[in-house]
Amino acid sequence: MRPADYVRYVENPSNGLKIKEEVNNVSYSLQYEPINYCVMLEEMSFSIPKEVFETEYNRFKGLEHYVFRIEKSSMDSLVSKMDDTAKYKKGITEYFDFAIQKDIKLVKGSDTIPCSICQRDANTGISQYYTFSLGFYDGNGYASSEQPDRTFVYHNKILHTGNIYLRVKGKDIKHIPDLNM
Repeated sequence: MRPADYVRYVENPSNGLKIKEEVNNVSYSLQYEPINYCVMLEEMSFSIPKEVFETEYNRFKGLEHYVFRIEKSSMDSLVSKMDDTAKYKKGITEYFDFAIQKDIKLVKGSDTIPCSICQRDANTGISQYYTFSLGFYDGNGYASSEQPDRTFVYHNKILHTGNIYLRVKGKDIKHIPDLNM
């Protein structure tokens, strides 16, 4: 598949790599990012020299990459109904910057993997989402022929709304087309 078509494929929710769920009137989404996709985003190009592509590919290798989003307006509307809104908003900012990573896990097959990398998007202030780039290191690895389902688990401690479960099916990962550079 050509690079532009590959990116459209990965970002198309009907292909199962982008999951959206609403829990207690708050919208959550999860985007699975294959390594080829990460390299194109990093290089901001569909035309990457082979040696550059390989170097960047190896840099991303070993981690499963995701983007997790929480819709800001729906979450803020819950916060506005609470006592001491300013205190709660400050707590949310601190939680998202320093503590959310502990509350995120990935269940892959029978393994539960803690979040290895959690970086909040700096543009959150002007965006309609709280956005986090996530990485999960899985030393076990799986052959491409045996792709287990992945269940992303977020224990939402800040709003006390319980656990959020978003599942990316292994068959959808297995069926990602090959990238033709």
